[in-house]
Amino acid sequence: MAKKLSASPDGGEPKSIPNRDEEAVFLSHINKLRVQEAKKAVAKAALDVEAQALTDLFRTAKADGFSRKELQAILDDGKSSRRDLTAEEERRAKLRTWAGLPAGTQPDLFNLGDAARDSVDAEAQGYAMGLRGEDEIPPEWVLPAHVPDFSQGWRRAQTRLAEKFEKSAANDDLASTAVQGAA
Repeated sequence: MAKKLSASPDGGEPKSIPNRDEEAVFLSHINKLRVQEAKKAVAKAALDVEAQALTDLFRTAKADGFSRKELQAILDDGKSSRRDLTAEEERRAKLRTWAGLPAGTQPDLFNLGDAARDSVDAEAQGYAMGLRGEDEIPPEWVLPAHVPDFSQGWRRAQTRLAEKFEKSAANDDLASTAVQGAA
């Protein structure tokens, strides 16, 4: 890198490099930039070809019933450590459970008939809606025979929320009492 010249001692113009041909230096830089741009264009064309090949593979997989999103998630997970994946899945399961959503699968436990499955699904939907604070109005897919199951789940979630709020209010009261006592 060239050293920057300082102003001359008499306060005039900065010193210039002797025998410097500014036009030649300029043209040298322009030439180097053009060469690099050409290399970049070739590399980008190769990248575009590979990206299109990847997209084509995802389309083929989609035709076989696999979405790009789920395949990309598996590819990304393959680059993570097993410990990180386990911790992430455990956290996700805990959050989904708190939200009243299904977490994980145990197919042998839930090998139920359609009627029993509808009952379990209706109660789970009621529970999830109750946790979200939604009204006790079952969705259209809940059959009239399973509305009591839906309502049972909704009431269970509301009871759980009320308990959480009571504990939270009790903790708030203790905290405010402690603050007042310290003052």
